Amino acid sequence: MSLLASIPRAIFRLKDQWKHFRTLRAVRSFQVRSGHFGSAVRHPDWLLILAVVVSLIAIGFLFVDQAAGHWKSTISPQTYAFFRTLTEVGKSEFLLVPAALAILLLGLLSWDHLPRSAKAVLTNYQLLGLYAFVAVAGSGISNNLFKMAIGRARPRHFDTLGPFHFDPPGLSSGFQSFPSGHSATAGAMAIIFLLLFPRLKWIWLGLGLWVAASRVIVGAHYPSDTVAGFAYGASFAWLLALWFANRRLLFRGEKGLIRLPSSRPLAISKLLKALHFLRHKA
Repeated sequence: MSLLASIPRAIFRLKDQWKHFRTLRAVRSFQVRSGHFGSAVRHPDWLLILAVVVSLIAIGFLFVDQAAGHWKSTISPQTYAFFRTLTEVGKSEFLLVPAALAILLLGLLSWDHLPRSAKAVLTNYQLLGLYAFVAVAGSGISNNLFKMAIGRARPRHFDTLGPFHFDPPGLSSGFQSFPSGHSATAGAMAIIFLLLFPRLKWIWLGLGLWVAASRVIVGAHYPSDTVAGFAYGASFAWLLALWFANRRLLFRGEKGLIRLPSSRPLAISKLLKALHFLRHKA
Protein backbone atom coordinates (compact mmCIF):
# COMPACT_ATOMS: atom_id res chain seq x y z
CA MET A 1 0.00 0.00 0.00
CA SER A 2 1.44 3.37 -1.00
CA LEU A 3 1.84 6.18 1.48
CA LEU A 4 -0.74 8.34 -0.32
CA ALA A 5 -3.28 5.53 -0.20
CA SER A 6 -2.63 5.14 3.54
CA ILE A 7 -3.35 8.78 4.37
CA PRO A 8 -7.19 8.49 4.50
CA ARG A 9 -6.85 5.39 6.67
CA ALA A 10 -4.48 7.19 9.03
CA ILE A 11 -6.79 10.20 9.34
CA PHE A 12 -9.82 7.97 9.97
CA ARG A 13 -7.98 5.99 12.64
CA LEU A 14 -6.74 9.13 14.35
CA LYS A 15 -10.23 10.63 14.34
CA ASP A 16 -11.67 7.38 15.69
CA GLN A 17 -9.11 7.23 18.49
CA TRP A 18 -9.80 10.76 19.64
CA LYS A 19 -13.57 10.47 19.22
CA HIS A 20 -13.76 7.49 21.55
CA PHE A 21 -11.35 8.97 24.11
CA ARG A 22 -8.78 6.23 23.53
CA THR A 23 -5.86 8.62 23.41
CA LEU A 24 -6.14 12.32 23.95
CA ARG A 25 -8.43 12.71 26.94
CA ALA A 26 -7.46 9.45 28.60
CA VAL A 27 -3.77 10.23 28.23
CA ARG A 28 -4.25 13.77 29.47
CA SER A 29 -6.01 12.46 32.59
CA PHE A 30 -3.25 9.90 33.07
CA GLN A 31 -0.54 12.56 32.83
CA VAL A 32 -2.33 14.95 35.17
CA ARG A 33 -2.78 12.21 37.78
CA SER A 34 0.88 11.33 37.38
CA GLY A 35 1.90 14.89 38.22
CA HIS A 36 3.34 15.60 34.79
CA PHE A 37 1.61 18.96 34.45
CA GLY A 38 1.79 22.07 36.57
CA SER A 39 -0.04 25.36 36.78
CA ALA A 40 -1.34 27.47 33.93
CA VAL A 41 1.06 29.71 32.05
CA ARG A 42 1.14 33.42 32.76
CA HIS A 43 0.57 35.78 29.86
CA PRO A 44 3.49 38.09 29.07
CA ASP A 45 3.19 41.85 28.87
CA TRP A 46 1.89 41.94 25.32
CA LEU A 47 1.60 45.72 25.26
CA LEU A 48 5.31 46.04 26.05
CA ILE A 49 6.23 43.43 23.43
CA LEU A 50 4.01 45.14 20.86
CA ALA A 51 5.54 48.52 21.65
CA VAL A 52 9.09 47.17 21.22
CA VAL A 53 8.30 45.37 17.95
CA VAL A 54 6.41 48.32 16.47
CA SER A 55 9.26 50.64 17.47
CA LEU A 56 11.84 48.40 15.78
CA ILE A 57 9.72 48.21 12.64
CA ALA A 58 9.28 51.98 12.61
CA ILE A 59 13.02 52.58 13.09
CA GLY A 60 13.78 50.16 10.29
CA PHE A 61 11.18 51.66 8.01
CA LEU A 62 12.23 55.27 8.58
CA PHE A 63 16.00 55.04 8.97
CA VAL A 64 17.37 51.64 7.88
CA ASP A 65 15.43 50.35 4.87
CA GLN A 66 16.64 53.12 2.57
CA ALA A 67 20.28 52.42 3.48
CA ALA A 68 19.77 48.67 3.06
CA GLY A 69 18.46 49.23 -0.44
CA HIS A 70 21.74 50.91 -1.41
CA TRP A 71 23.94 48.55 0.61
CA LYS A 72 22.78 45.32 -1.02
CA SER A 73 24.59 46.18 -4.26
CA THR A 74 27.94 46.26 -2.42
CA ILE A 75 27.78 42.67 -1.11
CA SER A 76 30.52 40.36 -2.41
CA PRO A 77 29.57 37.21 -4.37
CA GLN A 78 31.02 35.02 -1.60
CA THR A 79 28.92 36.70 1.09
CA TYR A 80 25.84 36.49 -1.10
CA ALA A 81 26.40 32.77 -1.75
CA PHE A 82 26.79 32.03 1.97
CA PHE A 83 23.60 33.83 2.97
CA ARG A 84 21.74 32.41 -0.03
CA THR A 85 22.46 28.97 1.44
CA LEU A 86 21.53 30.09 4.96
CA THR A 87 18.22 31.53 3.81
CA GLU A 88 17.13 28.08 2.62
CA VAL A 89 16.79 27.07 6.29
CA GLY A 90 13.75 29.33 6.42
CA LYS A 91 11.79 27.07 4.08
CA SER A 92 8.75 25.66 5.85
CA GLU A 93 8.88 22.20 4.27
CA PHE A 94 11.90 21.28 6.40
CA LEU A 95 9.52 21.04 9.36
CA LEU A 96 6.12 20.56 7.73
CA VAL A 97 7.01 17.26 6.05
CA PRO A 98 8.35 15.42 9.14
CA ALA A 99 5.54 16.86 11.27
CA ALA A 100 2.87 15.59 8.86
CA LEU A 101 4.56 12.19 8.64
CA ALA A 102 4.64 11.88 12.43
CA ILE A 103 0.89 12.49 12.61
CA LEU A 104 -0.07 10.21 9.74
CA LEU A 105 2.30 7.29 10.30
CA LEU A 106 1.45 7.03 14.00
CA GLY A 107 -2.20 7.25 13.02
CA LEU A 108 -1.78 4.07 10.96
CA LEU A 109 -0.88 2.08 14.06
CA SER A 110 -3.41 0.18 16.15
CA TRP A 111 -3.28 1.35 19.76
CA ASP A 112 -6.24 -0.62 21.09
CA HIS A 113 -4.32 -3.04 23.31
CA LEU A 114 -1.47 -0.79 24.38
CA PRO A 115 -0.96 0.20 28.03
CA ARG A 116 -1.83 3.77 28.81
CA SER A 117 1.82 4.75 29.30
CA ALA A 118 2.60 3.65 25.72
CA LYS A 119 -0.44 5.53 24.43
CA ALA A 120 0.82 8.61 26.26
CA VAL A 121 4.16 8.48 24.44
CA LEU A 122 2.64 7.99 20.98
CA THR A 123 0.03 10.66 21.62
CA ASN A 124 2.70 13.15 22.67
CA TYR A 125 4.59 12.54 19.44
CA GLN A 126 1.40 13.09 17.46
CA LEU A 127 0.71 16.25 19.41
CA LEU A 128 4.26 17.44 18.75
CA GLY A 129 3.74 16.86 15.03
CA LEU A 130 0.41 18.67 15.19
CA TYR A 131 1.88 21.59 17.12
CA ALA A 132 4.86 22.01 14.78
CA PHE A 133 2.69 21.70 11.66
CA VAL A 134 0.08 24.23 12.79
CA ALA A 135 2.72 26.64 14.13
CA VAL A 136 4.67 26.74 10.87
CA ALA A 137 1.79 26.37 8.40
CA GLY A 138 -0.56 28.65 10.32
CA SER A 139 1.95 31.46 10.71
CA GLY A 140 3.09 31.06 7.10
CA ILE A 141 -0.37 31.11 5.51
CA SER A 142 -1.66 34.02 7.59
CA ASN A 143 1.59 35.92 7.03
CA ASN A 144 1.16 35.51 3.27
CA LEU A 145 -2.33 36.96 3.50
CA PHE A 146 -0.94 39.99 5.31
CA LYS A 147 1.74 40.39 2.62
CA MET A 148 -0.84 40.39 -0.12
CA ALA A 149 -3.07 42.85 1.73
CA ILE A 150 -0.19 45.29 2.35
CA GLY A 151 1.43 45.02 -1.09
CA ARG A 152 4.86 46.47 -0.31
CA ALA A 153 7.35 46.47 -3.19
CA ARG A 154 10.38 44.24 -2.71
CA PRO A 155 13.98 45.54 -2.85
CA ARG A 156 14.20 44.35 -6.47
CA HIS A 157 12.12 47.46 -7.28
CA PHE A 158 14.25 49.75 -5.11
CA ASP A 159 15.89 51.62 -7.99
CA THR A 160 12.57 52.49 -9.63
CA LEU A 161 10.05 52.60 -6.77
CA GLY A 162 12.14 53.05 -3.62
CA PRO A 163 11.52 51.38 -0.23
CA PHE A 164 8.22 53.09 0.56
CA HIS A 165 6.05 51.98 -2.37
CA PHE A 166 2.84 50.08 -1.58
CA ASP A 167 0.46 48.69 -4.19
CA PRO A 168 -2.20 46.55 -2.47
CA PRO A 169 -3.34 43.96 -3.06
CA GLY A 170 0.07 42.48 -3.81
CA LEU A 171 -0.92 39.69 -6.15
CA SER A 172 2.59 39.25 -7.59
CA SER A 173 5.61 38.21 -5.53
CA GLY A 174 7.34 41.50 -6.33
CA PHE A 175 4.80 43.29 -4.13
CA GLN A 176 4.74 40.90 -1.18
CA SER A 177 7.64 42.19 0.88
CA PHE A 178 6.07 43.05 4.27
CA PRO A 179 6.17 41.00 6.44
CA SER A 180 8.82 38.44 5.44
CA GLY A 181 7.49 34.88 5.10
CA HIS A 182 10.89 33.22 5.56
CA SER A 183 11.42 35.29 8.69
CA ALA A 184 8.01 34.24 10.03
CA THR A 185 8.97 30.59 9.52
CA ALA A 186 12.34 31.23 11.18
CA GLY A 187 10.60 32.82 14.17
CA ALA A 188 8.14 29.94 14.50
CA MET A 189 10.92 27.34 14.23
CA ALA A 190 13.02 29.19 16.80
CA ILE A 191 10.20 29.01 19.35
CA ILE A 192 9.45 25.36 18.56
CA PHE A 193 13.05 24.26 19.11
CA LEU A 194 13.41 26.59 22.10
CA LEU A 195 10.49 24.83 23.80
CA LEU A 196 11.84 21.38 22.93
CA PHE A 197 15.47 22.12 23.86
CA PRO A 198 15.40 25.11 26.25
CA ARG A 199 19.04 24.74 27.28
CA LEU A 200 20.01 25.71 23.73
CA LYS A 201 17.57 28.63 23.57
CA TRP A 202 20.19 31.20 22.55
CA ILE A 203 21.36 28.98 19.70
CA TRP A 204 17.82 28.63 18.33
CA LEU A 205 17.08 32.33 18.68
CA GLY A 206 20.42 33.27 17.16
CA LEU A 207 19.98 30.91 14.22
CA GLY A 208 16.46 32.18 13.62
CA LEU A 209 17.63 35.79 13.64
CA TRP A 210 20.46 34.99 11.23
CA VAL A 211 18.01 33.34 8.84
CA ALA A 212 15.81 36.42 9.06
CA ALA A 213 18.80 38.69 8.45
CA SER A 214 19.79 36.62 5.42
CA ARG A 215 16.62 37.76 3.67
CA VAL A 216 17.95 41.31 3.75
CA ILE A 217 21.44 40.34 2.59
CA VAL A 218 20.17 38.38 -0.42
CA GLY A 219 17.99 41.35 -1.40
CA ALA A 220 14.62 39.67 -0.86
CA HIS A 221 13.37 41.95 1.94
CA TYR A 222 13.98 45.16 3.83
CA PRO A 223 15.04 45.03 7.52
CA SER A 224 11.59 46.13 8.73
CA ASP A 225 10.05 43.23 6.78
CA THR A 226 12.21 40.69 8.59
CA VAL A 227 11.59 42.20 12.04
CA ALA A 228 7.84 42.04 11.49
CA GLY A 229 7.96 38.53 10.04
CA PHE A 230 10.17 37.07 12.78
CA ALA A 231 8.09 38.65 15.54
CA TYR A 232 4.86 37.42 13.98
CA GLY A 233 6.06 33.83 13.50
CA ALA A 234 7.53 33.64 17.01
CA SER A 235 4.37 35.09 18.57
CA PHE A 236 2.15 32.68 16.63
CA ALA A 237 4.17 29.65 17.75
CA TRP A 238 4.32 30.83 21.36
CA LEU A 239 0.58 31.55 21.56
CA LEU A 240 -0.16 28.13 20.08
CA ALA A 241 2.10 26.51 22.69
CA LEU A 242 0.27 28.53 25.35
CA TRP A 243 -3.04 27.19 24.05
CA PHE A 244 -1.66 23.64 24.30
CA ALA A 245 -0.20 24.20 27.78
CA ASN A 246 -3.38 25.69 29.23
CA ARG A 247 -5.21 22.56 28.06
CA ARG A 248 -2.46 20.29 29.39
CA LEU A 249 -1.58 18.99 25.95
CA LEU A 250 2.11 18.19 25.41
CA PHE A 251 3.37 21.27 27.31
CA ARG A 252 2.88 22.34 30.92
CA GLY A 253 3.12 25.49 32.98
CA GLU A 254 6.10 25.82 35.30
CA LYS A 255 6.52 29.06 37.25
CA GLY A 256 4.48 30.75 34.58
CA LEU A 257 6.66 29.46 31.72
CA ILE A 258 5.93 26.90 29.01
CA ARG A 259 7.86 23.67 29.49
CA LEU A 260 7.76 20.03 28.48
CA PRO A 261 6.84 17.78 31.44
CA SER A 262 9.83 16.76 33.57
CA SER A 263 8.93 13.13 32.80
CA ARG A 264 10.55 13.61 29.36
CA PRO A 265 7.44 12.66 27.34
CA LEU A 266 9.35 12.73 24.04
CA ALA A 267 12.34 10.62 25.11
CA ILE A 268 13.47 8.33 22.28
CA SER A 269 13.75 5.42 24.72
CA LYS A 270 10.06 5.77 25.57
CA LEU A 271 9.12 5.88 21.89
CA LEU A 272 11.13 2.71 21.23
CA LYS A 273 9.45 1.01 24.19
CA ALA A 274 6.00 1.98 22.90
CA LEU A 275 6.85 0.66 19.43
CA HIS A 276 8.12 -2.54 21.06
CA PHE A 277 4.69 -2.96 22.67
CA LEU A 278 3.08 -2.48 19.27
CA ARG A 279 5.29 -5.10 17.70
CA HIS A 280 4.36 -7.74 20.26
CA LYS A 281 0.65 -6.87 20.17
CA ALA A 282 0.50 -7.08 16.37
